[in-house]
Amino acid sequence: MNQFALFSIMSGAASDLTRWLERRAELCRRVVIPAAVKWEIRDKLDQAKVSERVLFPGLDGRARWLRRYYAARDVPVRRRPAARMRRRRE
Repeated sequence: MNQFALFSIMSGAASDLTRWLERRAELCRRVVIPAAVKWEIRDKLDQAKVSERVLFPGLDGRARWLRRYYAARDVPVRRRPAARMRRRRE
């Protein structure tokens, strides 16, 4: 219900999908997402309710989502300078 799929079959068992696509380049498109924007895109998909929890319902999908949600990101975290934090504690 949460997924949609399309299955296709090549016309012959000896057919090569790579050569077939090379001859029909207008039928496919390659999209390369830069690593620098990966987390931004994942966050936007999460906001649109597109996540592992929805795509893979059940315990496996929820576990994948939790692992990603709580994983350390390579994005620098903004923190207050230590001096300001010390003043607030006093």
